[in-house]
Amino acid sequence: SGSTGPAARQVEGDGGAIDCQQGLEMDFEGLFHTESVRRDNFVSRLFGLFSEEVVRYWVANERSPYEDLGRPTLWSDGVFATLDFTLQSRADGRRYVAEQKVELAFDRYHYLRLTAADQLGHHVSKRAFRWFLDTARDPASHLVKIRGRPVEVVGAILVWGSMASEGRADAIARYGLADVLSLEDMLRDLHDWGDDPWRARVAELRGWADGLLDGLTP
Repeated sequence: SGSTGPAARQVEGDGGAIDCQQGLEMDFEGLFHTESVRRDNFVSRLFGLFSEEVVRYWVANERSPYEDLGRPTLWSDGVFATLDFTLQSRADGRRYVAEQKVELAFDRYHYLRLTAADQLGHHVSKRAFRWFLDTARDPASHLVKIRGRPVEVVGAILVWGSMASEGRADAIARYGLADVLSLEDMLRDLHDWGDDPWRARVAELRGWADGLLDGLTP
């Protein structure tokens, strides 16, 4: 069993010991942007290995406003692009394609926190993201399938690492998104909900990482 409050731990980097507040004090700026660039690049890449799982554990909790139906594939003229999630509202059953963009230390932390819609611009060179934005503006612009079966969607939802309220509002207004969610907020929710499956998963990941590093120790 874990503690009932936020746990602080020390992480050693080439910038020295770093305090990382977890739980209710979850702060992506503090966790991924420190005085040690080498450390931040490493933990950002490490987090990227399982960051999509944060969404899947969050939507699996009955307190989440959404559930995940699986990866959607968008089709046009025999060409396809696959996105990350199909989120269905627990309140009204409406479905949305969803794409996650979490670049924490990239380009000097420029994309860590969503503060303006312009930050989405460097993704539009990729077909999948362009089609994602197409679906935000016009949900019928592409045929959407999950596991080969057509589904009706009513819009698109973006998932970012961390966001400011003005960044969220700007992205919604600029691109017609139905919602913008952040992993930072999801992790706070999982803590507040006392989500045991997520705690177990984190413990498993920690055990794997510790086992690897122990095995590499002379």
